[in-house]
Amino acid sequence: MPKKFFIIDGHSQLYQAYYAISGLTTPSGQPINAVYGFTRMLRKILKEDRPCYMAIAFDSNGPTFRHLEYKEYKEHRKPTPDDLVSQIPLMFDVIKAYGIPLFAIQGFEADDIIGTISKKVSMENIECTIITTDKDMDQLVDKYIKIFNPRKKQIRNIDRIRNEMGIEPKSFIDVLALSGDSSDNIPGVPGIGIKTALELIREWKSLENVLSNTDKVKGKKRQENLLKYAESARLSMRLATINTEVPLDYNLEGCRLTNVNNNKLNELFTAYGFNSFLAENHDNN
Repeated sequence: MPKKFFIIDGHSQLYQAYYAISGLTTPSGQPINAVYGFTRMLRKILKEDRPCYMAIAFDSNGPTFRHLEYKEYKEHRKPTPDDLVSQIPLMFDVIKAYGIPLFAIQGFEADDIIGTISKKVSMENIECTIITTDKDMDQLVDKYIKIFNPRKKQIRNIDRIRNEMGIEPKSFIDVLALSGDSSDNIPGVPGIGIKTALELIREWKSLENVLSNTDKVKGKKRQENLLKYAESARLSMRLATINTEVPLDYNLEGCRLTNVNNNKLNELFTAYGFNSFLAENHDNN
């Protein structure tokens, strides 16, 4: 069986679980819906995919290098709900009990950690699956790296991206540079959406080629905007590019799944009221 590495976008998946499940609390009244959904997803991966290695990346508090370059970055994002914030340390306890290394680096986003680790895994010729709903991750896909979106139950590999978009995965950064990304408040070029951006990158292959050939682009207004907002596009490309060289304390063997603490898991599942997980654990022992 080939070695498999799974890396989970922790904040993305915790948010997904939080909004997918409501009204769940521990016996003491602590909200626990996000932890339950995240743990259910984690257990499903461990049972069905049986990865050799796993890591989970989370955002850290405070500004990142992107905020330092563009203070409006993600400024429209609502604060994390208090009843989700209170669940994060509870989720960390579960992750630690499973023996899964957790990465969060000040000044970087979970995306950058995932990018760095996934590329290191790919260089070892090991299959790497990124668990996320973030479309920006498409830029990381290569021969060994694929994306699994659990919300859509969709796998995005290199062939799927080529067939759907008509571009190489790494060129998705150029597309975002032109279209922007409203969820992250990346400006892009006004009047250019994702469809037009894809058409331009298919034709010209890169952002710089587009900006060097604005006179050949269809539409006078589009030409004007590309000239006027060229620096906005370049800024957007820097903001959208996932850093794959984050300085972190990573080694492959440190991510091997060998140290599950079932006694601690049973203790946590009892405290959280996760009776079905507790019963499954007892059945498997």
